[in-house]
Amino acid sequence: MMRLPPLNPLKAFEATVRLGGFTAASVELGVSPPAVSMQVRKAEEYYGKKLFRRSHNALHLTDAGRQLYPSVSAALIELSTISDHLLENEARSNLVISTIQSLAVQWVSPAIARFRRACPDVGIELRIEADPIDLERALVDIRLTNESHLYPQHATTQLFDDTVFPTCTHSFADKYLAQDGFQSLPDSALIHTDWGENYASFPTWAAWFRTAGIARTPDMRKGLRVGGAAVASALVLNNAGIALIPKRLFRDLPMGDHVVLPSMVGLPLPYSFYAITPQQHGQASRRSLSKGPLVNGFLNELKTV
Repeated sequence: MMRLPPLNPLKAFEATVRLGGFTAASVELGVSPPAVSMQVRKAEEYYGKKLFRRSHNALHLTDAGRQLYPSVSAALIELSTISDHLLENEARSNLVISTIQSLAVQWVSPAIARFRRACPDVGIELRIEADPIDLERALVDIRLTNESHLYPQHATTQLFDDTVFPTCTHSFADKYLAQDGFQSLPDSALIHTDWGENYASFPTWAAWFRTAGIARTPDMRKGLRVGGAAVASALVLNNAGIALIPKRLFRDLPMGDHVVLPSMVGLPLPYSFYAITPQQHGQASRRSLSKGPLVNGFLNELKTV
């Protein structure tokens, strides 16, 4: 006869470890923090061992907790995957794609449109999410990101590298760049892309001026600072300034009549872009195997954009 532990205490324990505390776990589980704490104590009583050391409002895994967590996490993920497969929830999309915001519009969306024309009966859910995410728990089939190092346990496919170039409209170039080029370009006309709190080495206007041999350091307080290259691209189209736009984005802008590249000096992005597909213990999960043909078909579309 199998000796099985109670499920709710294990769920509370796993969520507390993964989310970093009783409060965050309580939000996910839909109960109060004291209720989560009580369930964790039940797990400790069942095993007869302390799973956490509690000190100064902080939780630290004991040796027993560290041994238990990987197996509990893997078991709950596998149960979720099997349940999803058996229930065959028709409301769930056939293919779940998760991407960072800067890739969604000009790269991922065209690939989805072509994939849909080839496979019109395949449902698709596109999620815009910051890294990192739990691929298995969120039932994501493909994650598109430039932070592959956050997913060492999953399969990684390198898709492309990219370079940013100054990009603006014709009317902007005529107004600000016609006479002295970038030398007299006011700081207030610069659009600065904020790549997020996790990044410190992405291209900046200060770095671009150095590369172009122009002795100036712009005052970012006078320019326009935006979150993400896609937003910067939209502002360029609306004649709000000049931005450093990745080639993968500006090549789909209306070049020639409206948008121009006033300089061919570019700065390479420090990270490549990747497709991440979920694995468990070095092998594709049952769900990933069933989605294999769809995932491969969509990756082929991504590579042609």
